[in-house]
Amino acid sequence: MAKHVSFAQVNAAYSPIPSTPSPTFSTSSLPSVSDPPTPPMHSAPLFHPRSPFEAKKNPLPNSPLEEMSIHFFLAYNPLKGGLPALDYDITRPPTFLLDSQITLPEFHEAATEPPLPTLYITYPTLLSPISVFAGDVGYVTISDVFHAIYHAFLLPTTTEEYENVPRGRIPEVNGAYYERCGRAPNTKAQLRWGIKRIDLLGGRHRFLGLSGTLRGLDIWQLHVD
Repeated sequence: MAKHVSFAQVNAAYSPIPSTPSPTFSTSSLPSVSDPPTPPMHSAPLFHPRSPFEAKKNPLPNSPLEEMSIHFFLAYNPLKGGLPALDYDITRPPTFLLDSQITLPEFHEAATEPPLPTLYITYPTLLSPISVFAGDVGYVTISDVFHAIYHAFLLPTTTEEYENVPRGRIPEVNGAYYERCGRAPNTKAQLRWGIKRIDLLGGRHRFLGLSGTLRGLDIWQLHVD
């Protein structure tokens, strides 16, 4: 019988069978990170007993859920110095992980136990959660989660999201914006396109995992560093 290690009420990991509007830009050189943009206009991973559930066809639960576990590739380790199972920069396409850190069959394993057709990912500076929908297999996979996160943070931010950033974090958001634009080969174009959601992370791009929340068994919080 599978055992679960709870992190925060519903947050547990399992391991299956292996197999903006634009800030104003008026000079040819980048402004210093202290110059605020014009507000936008528009520990080692935990290992757990193996579960054979993923071999079933579309194994979605038919009764109300009382417990939910996250795949250990996606699980947040709250212990001090804990490391994520995968070393992933969310600014890079998720396929970057294939072969080097995860196999294709593992990439398409269910993200949760029991599997879900939809889950939602929150982050403090996002006003609405990232929605992750199942593909053809009928339940959300690891691939679905990483692709949803990657594409969500490519989007431009909104006035409301920018104004929702705590005042003390505005400088790091602005700094992340200028640093990203400065690294891009089309710097001036990036500056014109404005602040993106990825800038709201303040330069924190390393995926640390997902943890459970008290808002629902299908709602998970993103952790980055």
